[in-house]
Amino acid sequence: MEKLQEEARKRGLKQIGEPIRRFDLEPNHLYEIYLDEYDNEYVFRRGILTIVAADGTVY
Repeated sequence: MEKLQEEARKRGLKQIGEPIRRFDLEPNHLYEIYLDEYDNEYVFRRGILTIVAADGTVY
């Protein structure tokens, strides 16, 4: 998941951990959701990445 961490750095996320896929959080097949140890959420929906930091900031 190095690419996710690299993208998070580019977007300015301060604390970046190792993202782990969370199938239990994915509402359907259009989503891929990853969480890291800092509770940052990496959401792919139809191939578009949105990063939500633990404090709620969207990157």
